[in-house]
Amino acid sequence: MRNSAPAPDHGLEFVGGALALDFTNTVGGTHTEPTHDHIRGFDDLVRFLLLARNVSEADARRLMMRAQRQPAEARKVVERAVALREAIWRVFSAVANDETPTAEDVALLRKEALRAASRAELAVAGGHGQWIWRVGEDLEYPVGALARSAVELLTTAEELSRLRECASETCQWLFLDRSKSRTRRWCDMRDCGNRAKARRFYERTTRAKRQARS
Repeated sequence: MRNSAPAPDHGLEFVGGALALDFTNTVGGTHTEPTHDHIRGFDDLVRFLLLARNVSEADARRLMMRAQRQPAEARKVVERAVALREAIWRVFSAVANDETPTAEDVALLRKEALRAASRAELAVAGGHGQWIWRVGEDLEYPVGALARSAVELLTTAEELSRLRECASETCQWLFLDRSKSRTRRWCDMRDCGNRAKARRFYERTTRAKRQARS
């Protein structure tokens, strides 16, 4: 598991519009040169799902308690989750930039999604069936939830058409553009958007001063 990036000095942000995208955004800076990483242990992984409203507080407590009893297994889950995060980012970054994802990354998504499917229950009620994934003390639940989210997004054309990657040179966050015009360029206008505007203003001002002196 990559843990060279320092711990963050701020809370998690949810601007992706889908669980899988928000998970790729737990890395600050770029994925090749991260400035910080929110996922540094199993508790971080569970806390992310809790804040994303994917698990309840009771489920989160059960998972963390199970992880305390089986720390080695919990570490393996975190390693899988981080590996999946990077594969998800590479797949969707490629799609957002009209490129073809690698077969290896797609295969990892498929592998984890099928692994999660094998742990699901099929329930039939009210004249229709549905898959149910119970959290309980299942340490593998977090990885399965992320894989399911990624595959669901990847196979939903309407949602996938809204996929974007932040236009900032120092950010690789992914998000779904839900604006009416579908012209959103930055993951967060208050952060990357404002920095980009400030940089362009500085460049224009500097260029104007140089032209005035020449």
